[in-house]
Amino acid sequence: MGALWAALALSGLTSTALAQAQPDVTVLPEVTVQGRATPEAVRDFVGRVAAPSPGRPLAQWRGPICPGVVNLEREAAQAIIDRVSQTAAELGLWTGNPGCESNLVVVFAEDGRATAQSLNQANPKLFRQNVTGWDRGRVAFDVFLSDERPVRWWSLSIPTDPDTGQVAVRTPGQRTGVTLDSDVAAMLGCSPADCAIGAAPIIERRAGSVRLDAAVVETLFKVIVIVDMDLIGSVNTTQLADYVSMIALAQIDASADTTGFDTVLNLFSGSVPAGLTEWDRSYLAALYAPRAQRRSVSAQAQAVAEVMTRGELSARRQP
Repeated sequence: MGALWAALALSGLTSTALAQAQPDVTVLPEVTVQGRATPEAVRDFVGRVAAPSPGRPLAQWRGPICPGVVNLEREAAQAIIDRVSQTAAELGLWTGNPGCESNLVVVFAEDGRATAQSLNQANPKLFRQNVTGWDRGRVAFDVFLSDERPVRWWSLSIPTDPDTGQVAVRTPGQRTGVTLDSDVAAMLGCSPADCAIGAAPIIERRAGSVRLDAAVVETLFKVIVIVDMDLIGSVNTTQLADYVSMIALAQIDASADTTGFDTVLNLFSGSVPAGLTEWDRSYLAALYAPRAQRRSVSAQAQAVAEVMTRGELSARRQP
């Protein structure tokens, strides 16, 4: 994320406090809000909010998350980091050590749209790596840059081996390290010493899991959130931190209409949720459940909906 800090400096956004993840996480009270949980409603919700990269399954964080907050007073910044870290911990995720390289960055700005555009102009590779499938594509990115909204976010993900964490695709600038047969290379139109197929890793899976489980999984590796301080209104730190948790720990469609659902995603659309609701926590828990790792996008979405429905209805049966 060194490129991010360079871009922030060029945009004049590092003049105030920067806070990063700390090992001590403040445990805050759990917020419980009742919401509807019929199977049809759950499928509708998942279908509306889930926003994977085109042709890819929903991504998850699988390595350490290192949150950083820019342009906010240190105490408030740390409160947001603690709240996000606590939500991540509840999902079985962990936060990096102090000084870790930030991969979840929340930038506070007076003009969110201008800041997004300025950061992109300073370093286009900050948001897009020009690799198909690592983000939601050009159309979505244009909306990210141009929309007028209180909070905007952009995430990058990459296929990895679910067991080892090994990157399952060739990354930009990576040499293969494998020399192909010259005839094969000639047919592919590449150099024998630097051909894309030579960098394709071999991911082995147990025979019994091939039909349902994905040979590779989609892993989040960078999320940038920009908060427009002139547009967020009078939300408190807990509400904003929980909103950031929801959009940063899951790939959420910024244009999703969640009217009628009891979710923190309605924070800037007339509703005033106290924070993450039972509905939100159920969605995140279902997304990170083992069954959510499925081969196809539709199978994964169905698995998330099934786990979410089962968890929600089970919770309602408790006294």
